[in-house]
Amino acid sequence: ECARGRTRRVEHQPSVMALIISILAGTLSLPTTLYDLPVSNHGARVRLLLYKRGLESAVRVASPMELGGLRGEKYLSLNPQGKMPLLVDGDSCVWETDAICRHLLEKHAAEGDGPSLFPTSLAARTAAEVIVRHHDTYIGPIQGCLYKPAPPFGRFTSRRDALQELVKQLAVVEALADPTGPYLAGEEFSLADATLFPTMVFITHMLPKFEDAVASPAGEAGPRLGPRLSAWWSHTSNADEAAKRVADEIRSGLQPWEERGRWDAMLYAGARDVAPATLFDKILSKEIPSEVVFEDALCLAFRDINPVAPAHILIIPKHRDGLTGLGAATAEHSAILGHLMVAAAAIAKQEGLSEFRLVTNNGEGAGQSVFHLHLHLIGGRPLEWPPG
Repeated sequence: ECARGRTRRVEHQPSVMALIISILAGTLSLPTTLYDLPVSNHGARVRLLLYKRGLESAVRVASPMELGGLRGEKYLSLNPQGKMPLLVDGDSCVWETDAICRHLLEKHAAEGDGPSLFPTSLAARTAAEVIVRHHDTYIGPIQGCLYKPAPPFGRFTSRRDALQELVKQLAVVEALADPTGPYLAGEEFSLADATLFPTMVFITHMLPKFEDAVASPAGEAGPRLGPRLSAWWSHTSNADEAAKRVADEIRSGLQPWEERGRWDAMLYAGARDVAPATLFDKILSKEIPSEVVFEDALCLAFRDINPVAPAHILIIPKHRDGLTGLGAATAEHSAILGHLMVAAAAIAKQEGLSEFRLVTNNGEGAGQSVFHLHLHLIGGRPLEWPPG
């Protein structure tokens, strides 16, 4: 598949006939191509490596649209994950970002006039490796909480939880960063810097939009950055020309997202819960007492003070997040809605109810009086149908 793809990609190069003649004559190899877009922070890692190492002329950067787009048959034949970036180098197709970086650095080890990206000392090299692994294991998989319209975000089904985990992992990187800098592993620019910097462009641009979920203002150097990361971010984004170039490329890709209102409907960013507080907030804060029958990290269940049956329990999410009623639900709420149903089944079993009814009212005309989504678990007596 790589070989067939290379033949077509030559058509996009200047001096097509000269290239074809040279290739047929065996005097010129096909160009190494990185399929990527400016907005991709993963692709930006590779581009930053190329700029910093002085290898820009060794790799052609092209849009995935040359291969029909990320979901196109041709692209998927080369990268079954359908993601960016993708490196096509001769018969090799490499699609994991760190693997692409190491492939290029080893292949062009004797070329370029920039830093090797592998620090001189073993301690610094190890520190850089740990940061790269930490980013790719704990930050990269959940970064979608900053820009994707709906969960899941890695292992998280809640945007709030993913955002808070992202903040937690930034604190871990803060502890891993070299205290004297100016780069993450010390005096030398490394793969750790190439890896984290593009993602930090995302984070500093997007995380402040979600202040309701992370509950902390952005600092001058960026949101939730400790002193080490703040100093590193300031130096790298202002004094490193290759990094500045990559930051400008990423931001140019983010601008259309802003113009199209990408964050307008995202929970905690454009979509915020501005409805008045209800008595359920006081129950959750223990200002008003209740007879709690079930509680976990996500929901609370308590007995209705005006029961319509021997068993009448209200089940509510602890965070309303705009769920004034079921009619306000979006894809953002899928996980909590499912959790409430599972909790209802557990509570019914706990109450010894093999037959019960689960009701939610939406709107005053349907009988809703408290505008914080809640389920009525009713049982303990025969229930007629249809309900009144």
